[in-house]
Amino acid sequence: MSGRKNYVDLVNQWEYCYCPSCKRIRSIAELVVSDTGISCAVCGSNNLDSPGWVICPHRKVSAVKCPRSGKGIIRDKHGARCQDRCSFRI
Repeated sequence: MSGRKNYVDLVNQWEYCYCPSCKRIRSIAELVVSDTGISCAVCGSNNLDSPGWVICPHRKVSAVKCPRSGKGIIRDKHGARCQDRCSFRI
């Protein structure tokens, strides 16, 4: 299997990701796939955060596919909270 095919499969599995350079959630349509990897179509950055299943403190449901894989979630004396406030759709 070619590298490009692997990256296309990965993007289809992700559905969306987070671009730290743009500070935005990017959908499949906003990603560019090449033989060398996946990049943001808007800024060109290939430094993308892949999504992951986490318990979101804002959604308060069992688990959601977080665009940042929970990187913004911090624990404090009041429990867990997320610094990102990404407002993504499930």
